[in-house]
Amino acid sequence: MTSFPTRIAGLALLVPALAWAQAPAQPPAPSEPPQPPSAAPTPSVAKPAELSPAGTEGIRLAQESCASDGFDKARCQKAISLLQEAERTDPDNTDVQLALAQAYWNTSYREAPQARSRGSLRERALGIYEKLVGRKTKDARPYWELSLRRKNSTERVPLLRRTVELNPKHPQANKDLAQAELKSGEVDAAVKSYEKHLEVSPYRDSQDAVDHLSFAKRLQQLGRSDAATRLTERVSRLMQGERRGTRCEIWRSVDTKLYESDGALAQRVRSLLPYCTKTEDLERASELAREGRVDEAISAAERQLQENPKPEETHVLLEKLYKSKGQLRRAADTVTRHLRQEPDAKEKCERFRALAPDTARAMPEEERRALERDCPQPE
Repeated sequence: MTSFPTRIAGLALLVPALAWAQAPAQPPAPSEPPQPPSAAPTPSVAKPAELSPAGTEGIRLAQESCASDGFDKARCQKAISLLQEAERTDPDNTDVQLALAQAYWNTSYREAPQARSRGSLRERALGIYEKLVGRKTKDARPYWELSLRRKNSTERVPLLRRTVELNPKHPQANKDLAQAELKSGEVDAAVKSYEKHLEVSPYRDSQDAVDHLSFAKRLQQLGRSDAATRLTERVSRLMQGERRGTRCEIWRSVDTKLYESDGALAQRVRSLLPYCTKTEDLERASELAREGRVDEAISAAERQLQENPKPEETHVLLEKLYKSKGQLRRAADTVTRHLRQEPDAKEKCERFRALAPDTARAMPEEERRALERDCPQPE
């Protein structure tokens, strides 16, 4: 089965720009594995200590010049020197220690892969995190940072549990804890941790839905169909703000076992799937458009409308094809036909607001004015 991210990425491929407007794709440059994200920016329990001038300036410079984006070797080295000075005068300052550890770690990525200095810098960073954890500091950040650098789930679980104990609303730790608990065989604990993640981490976009359903799939595979179905139903509610085509592509990639036991949800999914399935002629039309075979692409897109007119991408592509031939009136007719049959007011307005001005002006005036009234541009 195609993975969730692949399906979501495929949304962009259904209605490509015409071939003559595309630049040749460049292969991605080889890169190292991504650096772990930085810790939560503020301590969760520990009261921030006052910083010395060297500590204040060192942290500022490290944030500006030691981050993976905008790394400046000379300025980062100056930041490290200032932080080392601040550490000598105030060895118990957690903010200084964490900034220094992160600066060491980020700098290590700038060293040659086999260089001894790379390993030394990482050992220094790990030593700082381990020292802070060993002191049982009441600050979530060292536990979180160390958990990111531990691969063994057995080692990660206690670090992540301490992280969420000190910072229950940490944006990522509850999710990581659930995944580590699942790998360690603590399924009940993992379910509770993931529920906590859903509670404290607001839904952002379709990638969250993909991640949630991936976790539900793992629960289902472990025999916890009840928990998997509950999570799936919750994800269905969270996704309601997404465009219909996005929701369709997500459900298209989901194992039916995740929702078939919930009759109402199964019915909603089945009613949604026609908006992204039975699209063979649409895919053919997209391919022909990429090859510059516009008339044949138009014929294929029209066949798609006869076979299954629900996918919005067919209407969008057909409009672009007619415009590429200078047939603005036919492009506007395609849009008008689509909007007349669109049953969802939100989807209709999204489509209308996305139109090019010349296409909108070419629509029947009475219908255009009604849509302008019903679908004002957001402020």
